[in-house]
Amino acid sequence: MKTIFSTVNYIFAIVLSAVAIIFALSAIPAFGNRALIVKSGSMEPAIKIGDLVVVQTGKSIFGNQQIIYKTGDIIAFKNAKSEKVIVTHRIAGEETRNGQTFYKTKGDANSEPDNWLVARGDILGKADTRLPYIGKLLSFVKSKYGFPLVIGLPALLVILFEAVSIYKEIRRQKSLYRQEQPTRTFAHLRIIIPIFFSVLLIQSTFAYFSDTEQSINNTFTAAASFPSIVADHIVISEVQTNGGTGGGPEKLTDKDFIELYNPTSSAINLAGYRLVKRVGSGVPTDDNIFTFTSSHSIPARGFFLWASSESPGFATSIGADVTSSQIIATANNSIAVRQGSLDSGPIIDALSWASVSGSLTEGTRFSSNLDDNQSMERKAKSTSTVSSMGSGGADEFKGNGFDNNDNETDFLLRPISQPQNSSSLTESL
Repeated sequence: MKTIFSTVNYIFAIVLSAVAIIFALSAIPAFGNRALIVKSGSMEPAIKIGDLVVVQTGKSIFGNQQIIYKTGDIIAFKNAKSEKVIVTHRIAGEETRNGQTFYKTKGDANSEPDNWLVARGDILGKADTRLPYIGKLLSFVKSKYGFPLVIGLPALLVILFEAVSIYKEIRRQKSLYRQEQPTRTFAHLRIIIPIFFSVLLIQSTFAYFSDTEQSINNTFTAAASFPSIVADHIVISEVQTNGGTGGGPEKLTDKDFIELYNPTSSAINLAGYRLVKRVGSGVPTDDNIFTFTSSHSIPARGFFLWASSESPGFATSIGADVTSSQIIATANNSIAVRQGSLDSGPIIDALSWASVSGSLTEGTRFSSNLDDNQSMERKAKSTSTVSSMGSGGADEFKGNGFDNNDNETDFLLRPISQPQNSSSLTESL
């Protein structure tokens, strides 16, 4: 019986040591890897929610190595809409523009490819290992309940093992027989267990990234309400595509404006940003509406206004900060704020009212058809309504910062447009 107990004891120690070593080799960045916790189902069934994906970055203490990417590989890259979000999707194709390679990506569970191209320089690495359910464990470790448990459990085990050893030593001392007997201790476990749980804790630090891409054409049940998510970047806050005085959507469609809002507590210089539009479907090629310069900026919790110059006097009448001859008022249009190059720069925010595939959209498009002088306005909060955002409403001066990455739930139809510019009063959250 003693032999069996001793054998099980050592086997347990060896297994813990092996698991700890595997975690270290696969996920600690010093070895050229990066561990990502998957938090959406856009890559199912290949990668599931709660899995831990280990990504080869090619950079380690042993030197850098060039990674070759090809169609079918699963790669990790920064989301075009937010650099704080990491996406893991499969390469669906590649193309070369001006001597630079770009990759088209797609989630296995999505019916359509992503509406952006990924530059090679934006790729973090290639996903080559999937550890099922480990991501859920590491997420738990970072929770307010998991952290104390990870620290407390090893300490409790060490105390327990020590108490057993002390108890056995006391009994041995009281024994009538002074024959030296080897005392079975758990010294190796006292060393291994803290190391094991410490490795788990370290992984949660390096792995707290997620795949947040939408899974399209699946059936979901909508929640009764959404959390009040305030964007940490420039957002499209109000758009008018029909400034007519009667008739249908083709009436005076050149009275177009795009209003931007800065929901952050600091002014944002617009140098390097641009407004773009995409007409129809097919090849995702954008047209430039306006390119901002260092002379353009948005005040903290303030606005900035672009208007079309096609209708004489319209831009001046609404106090537009900048103008251009572009128009956006067609049924198949969509718009976005990009940073950098026209077709491949990161998308900061997007809005689509087009019923075609490949439009610049976040989640589900805004489907309402605008009538004379109506506009699409971003909500202040998840609970905002047309009444609360209107004159005298509770959210009238609460800004336009709600961003759930879904055009249909982020925007509402304003009966009468109310464009605001960089000179307008700033608003609170």
